[in-house]
Amino acid sequence: MLDYGKEAIPLYLQIKNYIKDKIVKKEYSYQDILPSELELEKQFNVSRITVRQAILELQREGYVTRARGKGTIVIFQDKIVENLTRIRSFTEEMLERNMVPGTKDASIEMVSADELLAGIFHCNIMDPVYCVRRSRTANGIVIVYFVSYFSGKRQLPMNSDEYMGSIYELLQKNGIGKPSQVDEKFFAAKADKEIAAELEIAKGDPVLQRNRISYDRNGEVIEYTLSYYRSDRYYYSFSIHN
Repeated sequence: MLDYGKEAIPLYLQIKNYIKDKIVKKEYSYQDILPSELELEKQFNVSRITVRQAILELQREGYVTRARGKGTIVIFQDKIVENLTRIRSFTEEMLERNMVPGTKDASIEMVSADELLAGIFHCNIMDPVYCVRRSRTANGIVIVYFVSYFSGKRQLPMNSDEYMGSIYELLQKNGIGKPSQVDEKFFAAKADKEIAAELEIAKGDPVLQRNRISYDRNGEVIEYTLSYYRSDRYYYSFSIHN
């Protein structure tokens, strides 16, 4: 089963790939418990350290998680598909798919508007704007990294803890309301150092970038958001009729 040749990849990677293939093919389904480290050690005739390295790699790539008293649990699911038919928050998208939305971390700061932001928010260059950064998760797995900007004229809380949930619910709570119209662009990009760290991928890995400008009912800009999605976890679909 394992290749011990001089040109072969390390044993722990071979084991990781073997288990990963079974997960992708649904031989190990979502929420299944993998064989114990001892069972895998006997199955592959390798050391416990080798097995543990393989499991850690699967965990790092988002295929499994470890639960005390239960073992190694499969958390991989097929890519999340969003049909672009209406305006939804990330939280709403995940709940509709019976997935648990979460936030790994969030921060807010005031930054100076550059030429692009000044044009979007119809303010002067160097005027203050809010910048909110958030890494959102589904079932504990990081899916997307958001960098959102809001006009400095809005009244938004400066407590980062306020941004751990749905940002659209927060906007509504603060009297701004949810978007009634959005303009969006989608394109392929490569993760820079910051994006890679937030999405827990390697620098240079492909990501799906989504740029959104949302408007209220009066046509005023609410937000400008740059979204970076893990390309192995997320994609969009369209249904077009004549």
